[in-house]
Amino acid sequence: MNNFISPAIADVMLGLMYLAIAAAILTTAFSVWHGLRFRRKGDDVVNGVPAGKIGWIVAIGFVICLVLTFAMASTTPIMTNGQLLTDTFWLRVADMFIYTSIILIIGCFVSAIVSRFRS
Repeated sequence: MNNFISPAIADVMLGLMYLAIAAAILTTAFSVWHGLRFRRKGDDVVNGVPAGKIGWIVAIGFVICLVLTFAMASTTPIMTNGQLLTDTFWLRVADMFIYTSIILIIGCFVSAIVSRFRS
């Protein structure tokens, strides 16, 4: 017997989440396109800092992190709302975002600590 009842506005919330994700993806794609289209050759080095290289390393590192965390994610079924979730793709995607977020947060903490002691 399923004792869980779906909230009254669950469909509205899911629609808003899909809309927010689509807006975030479109904004990111436009930002990348705009940055690459209007970049000048002199923008690669700012005050002696290789900003262009740092930007590319961060972008490529992020994609690599997403791919690695997706590949290493668990496919063990989990119980959700009284039902067993067995879709391996969505299990991997959920783990990918969780692990990537944790890695990025740790990276922010480490870089803040390193920059604090460097200056």
